[in-house]
Amino acid sequence: MGILLSDAKLIRRIQLVNVILLLSAVVAAALFFSLREALGVMVGGATVTVSFQVMKWQMGRAFGHPQRPPSKGVLFTKYYLRFLGTIFVVFTVLYYGWADPPAFLAGLSVVMVSIVLVAIVEAVKMVMRGEG
Repeated sequence: MGILLSDAKLIRRIQLVNVILLLSAVVAAALFFSLREALGVMVGGATVTVSFQVMKWQMGRAFGHPQRPPSKGVLFTKYYLRFLGTIFVVFTVLYYGWADPPAFLAGLSVVMVSIVLVAIVEAVKMVMRGEG
């Protein structure tokens, strides 16, 4: 089956691509639009990046001990509390106008774009090795 990246390496790669994309998007927004747009991208990117890091930490704790599987109820409760916390931050930022909505939305999409880009690169590598 060839050489596939471990889960930890994939997550580190996603995090690296996330940082590069976020910084690039902030600089591009500042250069081509305004500092307000750049701030919106930064706030959105920071919000989703923190949420992703908390989810990574939660999943690591939940599945880090195979001999002790997590309770489904506790796992889902923590997951949805994190999700509700993220929704609260998004609502608060938009309600009080702390960030421009389109720029904020662009920032919120950075982690998803990072995941998709890393997945595409890994899929291309697999096809090039004849595994796909």
